[in-house]
Amino acid sequence: MISEATASAPASSANLGPAFDAMALALEIRCRVTAAPADEWSVQHVGEHKPDQSESDAVLIAARIAVGDDSPLRLIVDNSIPIGKGLGSSSAAFTAGAAAALRARGNEPSPDHVFRVAADLEGHDDNVAAAVYGGLVLVPAEGPPRRLPVHPSLQPVIAVPSSTLSTKKARSALPSSYSRAATIRSLARVSALTAGLITADPELLAAAHGDEIHELARAGMSPEVERIVALARSSGALHAARSGAGPAVLALVTGDRAQDVASAFKEAGLDPVQPGVATTGLV
Repeated sequence: MISEATASAPASSANLGPAFDAMALALEIRCRVTAAPADEWSVQHVGEHKPDQSESDAVLIAARIAVGDDSPLRLIVDNSIPIGKGLGSSSAAFTAGAAAALRARGNEPSPDHVFRVAADLEGHDDNVAAAVYGGLVLVPAEGPPRRLPVHPSLQPVIAVPSSTLSTKKARSALPSSYSRAATIRSLARVSALTAGLITADPELLAAAHGDEIHELARAGMSPEVERIVALARSSGALHAARSGAGPAVLALVTGDRAQDVASAFKEAGLDPVQPGVATTGLV
């Protein structure tokens, strides 16, 4: 048995516009968990962002699932990921919590094992895949997640508004079916997005704009998102979209325009974050 173990997992931006539940980008903002054997279960949050006391604790849940209730641990959580903003905070917490718990009990987990534990808790795979494997990830209809190349000139700039939106509430707004025309347009946008992320081609990334699968349905839940997306694009972003369920917005820019977009966000009263792509996931 190990006296103490740590694990960290990055934030992530899922969907990236039209790739609903199919793609995510890992961001270098982390949730770090330290775990040590104890006589009873406990969790202490010391980081900048802490869960509401009325909510379930994702780190504690994942740790207990990973090692079992009969193997209590003392957990210390240092989380730098904003909660309720669409930046994959729960996926990072599930991932880091499960991995730290397993390590504290003397088991070095495989990334695939941690992915399965965290994805089962999260209920969808995209954010968890980014948290575990890092980089740009694709969640295929069949088979495990796959890393995709992302053009090195593309940099994420995140606009974080003061409002929050729960993933559960955001998912409740989605329609149960879509027209054939909307589905075809969505396929075209996802194709343009994928090629644009690999090549940084401005025309391809522009063609990924205007999602009708989840962004349109969620527009009324956080109306500031449309304004932020438009601001990002007018300030030089090659692509901008709701980050996950939102209300944070992901802008992808080339290096020479990153400061322009960040400054525009700040002037609009938003919190701009320039985290860089997390090329490594779980560590």
